[in-house]
Amino acid sequence: MKYIKKMILVFMMCLMMVACGQKSQTIHLEKDGNIHEIADQVSFYYPKDFAIDTANDNTEILQLILDEEVFNYITEKDDTDNAVEDMPELYAGQLEEDGASDVQYYSKKLESGIECQVFTGRFLATGMKFKHIVYFTDQYVYDYSYQAPEEIYDDCIAARTQYLESLTVHH
Repeated sequence: MKYIKKMILVFMMCLMMVACGQKSQTIHLEKDGNIHEIADQVSFYYPKDFAIDTANDNTEILQLILDEEVFNYITEKDDTDNAVEDMPELYAGQLEEDGASDVQYYSKKLESGIECQVFTGRFLATGMKFKHIVYFTDQYVYDYSYQAPEEIYDDCIAARTQYLESLTVHH
């Protein structure tokens, strides 16, 4: 009887390890995604099942859509005299002015070697959660973001973050 209990316990632990392993899915960007390049300046990957929004006439903004999930990419010229080190706080304030709550940010060095700021939060009015990877320079702001309804976001953000972190600014 003790042997059977031990076997059941070992089986349950193995089952839990396999189930937990499913949450941390590794994405192979070259195989599972498409690369988007903007001249010789910027490149990033996005999931193959997302479609480029052709209804958007703004060439400054690229939207990639799958049902209620959206990736956005924006390159914005910064013609202010703000110091680069002040930009994350100003950016977080702008998100809050746009209706975001629970805005948090931290620094992260991407595999491409650039030091970015990661912003997270939610828009209570729409129920959307977001994550932005933003690279600030003294001339430009490079913003690659993902947003989705809370339940989809929570299920997908680990895999979607791998795409966000593929942002590469060639300079």
